[in-house]
Formats: sequence, structure tokens, C-alpha cells
Amino acid sequence: MRNSAPILLCLVLSQITFAQKIDSLEKELSSPEVEDSVRVGLLNELGYEYWIVNPIQSIIYGQQAKALASVIGDTSGLAFANRVIGVANWAKGSYDDGLTYLLDGLELYRSAQDTLGEANCLMNIGLIYSDRSDNDKALEFYFDALTLFEAIGAESRSATTYTKIATIFINQEKLEAADDFLRRSIEIHTREKFQYGRMEVYNRLGLLSFSKGYYDSAVFYLNQSLAISRTINDVEGKAKTLLDLATIQLSVKQLSAAEESLQRALIFAREIGSHKWLKEIYDNLQVVNRRKGDLNKAIYYYDQYIQERDSIFNEETINNISRLEAQLATVEQERLIEAREQQIVILKQQSALQQSRIVILIGIIFLVAVVAFLIVKSKQTIAKRREEKAKEIAERAKQEVEFKNRELSSYTVNFVRKNRLFEDLIESIQDIKKRSSSAVNKDLITIEKTVKKHIQIDQDWEDFKLRFENVHKGFFDKLHKKFPSLTNNDLRLSVLVKMNFSIKELSEMFGISPESVKTARYRLKKKLNLPSEQNLNDFLNEIA
Repeated sequence: MRNSAPILLCLVLSQITFAQKIDSLEKELSSPEVEDSVRVGLLNELGYEYWIVNPIQSIIYGQQAKALASVIGDTSGLAFANRVIGVANWAKGSYDDGLTYLLDGLELYRSAQDTLGEANCLMNIGLIYSDRSDNDKALEFYFDALTLFEAIGAESRSATTYTKIATIFINQEKLEAADDFLRRSIEIHTREKFQYGRMEVYNRLGLLSFSKGYYDSAVFYLNQSLAISRTINDVEGKAKTLLDLATIQLSVKQLSAAEESLQRALIFAREIGSHKWLKEIYDNLQVVNRRKGDLNKAIYYYDQYIQERDSIFNEETINNISRLEAQLATVEQERLIEAREQQIVILKQQSALQQSRIVILIGIIFLVAVVAFLIVKSKQTIAKRREEKAKEIAERAKQEVEFKNRELSSYTVNFVRKNRLFEDLIESIQDIKKRSSSAVNKDLITIEKTVKKHIQIDQDWEDFKLRFENVHKGFFDKLHKKFPSLTNNDLRLSVLVKMNFSIKELSEMFGISPESVKTARYRLKKKLNLPSEQNLNDFLNEIA
């Protein structure tokens, strides 16, 4: 109890400080004498304070700031409002909306030559690509941001970016590089007494320790992170850290502790309405209850996971459709403008021909010059538009591939987990049969046969291969021709690794420990004759 008193005191003081700051800002905002430019700044500051506590309220303040800044022509305030709304959407899992606002903010900061704002937007955009598991794109934005932060001497922001880069390196199993970036980050944040930055670093040190196999260190660092997130009232941080803690507890089969951590994380994720954390929490809860043998709860949490996953997927689909419609409308508008320009040129030519006969020769020469200029200009314009349309087509093709890859990943997880769930149900039925009367056994046998009809591992795998070949043509043929000794299980693992499923995800999908997954990856690398330093994902991505 004595040890918990200082933490409780810090938490109470932090909440009081947060409330006082919010009250102060809102009181100043309510004054009728506040100028509009100051009002924009106050709204943005409120939005910035709220994003880790209540992203929805953060978006409301950001939208108010954006509307007012647009009216008064405040470019700086408009850029910051877009960043506030973008980060809040990222926090709640609305990635497409978040990316749209952050890209708008980035252009505004660049036009205003605001290097700090530009760098902040670049780093925030990297967060969205990181959450979407596009590690290469995320690193590109992080390092661009880091270059600008270091150029202007923004040490604290550089340290925050070190943490983000380390997160990617942990995912890529580049553990030494991740450790180096985290040590540089914690040194700066500790020196500058930046609590939020220290909280993030401790969280990543926990994940890094777990990746190295140091369970006690991982739990220690995550508890340090959790304690700081409480003192600064970071609701989003509490949800994430508790989820990470549960993942580690689950890996060492501490099912009750993992369930308790997940239930606590669920409270915070619901508080901020974060679909991305709710999806992950429900997914882990169904795994915990499946392993505990409570299949009713497992099915319930699996349904909740599907709802959250579909909510994110449907939101992104609607946004993609809206953007395509906007692009088509822009193309049509450009076509009409081009037609009007051509009509104007023709009218000018007709007018020139009607001029006096005295100047007809001059008119003809002028007309030839105009036509020649228009032809050259038209060719340049057509070439430019073709290039732009080619880029649009390429971008759409990339979006389609990304969309199909997300759909393929979702399909893979669903059919593997569905069959795992049915297999667990059969095991439970067989266990009950051993302890039941013959009359009950007869009914159980009928139920068991019914469940077995729904287990379609081979059929599901064949369906999956067709879907996979649609996106990555020729992958199976090329891999099999190059390495004919690969078994069906080797091919399945190769495909799932190529789809960037992490060790944790593969562990949960197949109901085996992370260490077993690492062993399977190691054996696959040996069959593929890969040296130990070569990355398995990179090799498989080069196959097709």
C-alpha cells in the first residue's frame, strides 16, 4: 500500500492539472473579447490536449478551428487544425481520414515554410503507414521527418521519431538497431523530463525485451510505461500497454492474468472509441477463452472482433469509393474545360479570318504561328495529361493490390481460426464423451459429425490459393520449381510469411507457441538454402 500511494498521488495531481488546463483554455475561449486568430489557436490547443484522452472530442475542436481559420485566412491555424484532426483519426483507427487531413496539413505547412510543422506531419503520416504494416513507407516518412527535426535542432521531436523508427525495427526483428535508437531516445526524453516520450520508450523497451526472450524485463518495462501513462492520463497509451502486457502473458500461458489485462484495456479502448485497439483486444480475448475451454465466450469475442474489423474495413472502403468519385469528377471537369478552350481558339481563328483584306497576309502568318503554338502546346498538354493519368492508373492499381492483400489477409485469418475453433469444439465433445452415458454419447457423436462437416481445411486452402494467385501470380509455381522438396506445410508457411503475418499472429492462428513459429521459420530458411543474415520476408517477396 505504501508503494502505491505516490503513484495514486501523481495520478490525482495529473488529472487535476489536465482538468485545470482544459478549464483555463475553455474559459479563455468563452470570452467575447478574444480575437478570431487567438480563438483558432485555443481551439487547436484544446484538440491537441484531448487526442490521447478523447479523440472524438479532439476532432470536434479541430473541425471548429479549421472552419474559423478558413474564414479568416489563417494558414498556420488551418495547417495545425488538419494535423489535430488527422492524429485524432489515427488514434481511433480511422486511417484513411487521418491520412487525408495530415496530407492537407503537410501541404499547408510547406507553403508557409514551417519546417517544424512539416516534420511533425511527416512523422504523423508515418504512424498511419506503420499501423497498416507498410513498414517501408513508414520508415520513409520517419527518416524524412528526422532529417528536418535534426536540421532545426528539435531534440525532443527527434527523440520521439527515434522511438517510432525503433518500433519498425522491432517488427522487422532488427533488434540491435532498435535497441540503439531507443537508448538515444530515452536519454533525450529523460534529460528534458518529457513524460509522454519516456512512456513510449518504456513500452517499446518492453516489446524489445520480449522479442529477445527476456520475459521479466519485458513486464518490468511495460509496467513502467503503464505507470507513466496513468500520471499523464494517456488513455490511448494505457489501452495499448495493457494489450501488449496481455500478449506477453498469453505467450507464457498466464491465461487469467492475460484476461484481466485485456478487460482493463477494453475499458480504455471503449472510452476513446478506438476501433483498432478494440479489434486487437477482442481477438486476444477469444484466444484466451478458447484456450481456457470456454467456447461460448470465445465465439462471443470472435463475433466482436469481426464487427470491429468490418467497421474499419467498411469505413476505408467508403472513403476509397468517395475518392474515386472525386477523381472521376475532376477528370470530367478538365475535359469540359479543354473543350471550351478549343472552342475559344476556333472562334479566335474565325474572327482573324474576317479581318480586313488589307491585312489578310499578316493575318495568315499570325494564324499559322498561333496554330503552330497551339499544336506544340496541345502535344505538351496531352503528354502531360497522359503521364498524370498513367500515374493515377498506377496509383489505383497499387490501391487495388493493397485492398486485395488486406482482403486476403482477413480471409486467411478467418478460415484458419474458424477451423481451429471447430477442432477445439471436437476435442471438447470427445472429452465429454469419455465422461458421459452411452445415450448421451450417441447424441454427441451426431454433433461431432455435424461439426466435422464444417472443417474444410483442404478446401479452404485451395480457395485461398486461388485468391492468393489472383494477387501474386505465379508465386506457387516459381517457388515449387525452384525448391521441389518443399512440403504443403512449407508452402503454407511461405505464403503466410510473404503476407507479413507476424510471429505473434502465426502463433495465434495455429495455436502454437511463438518459439515453435520461430523454429518453423528457421527450418524453412534452411530448406530454402538461405544464409542466417538474409531476411526470409525479403527473399519470398522477390519470388513473384
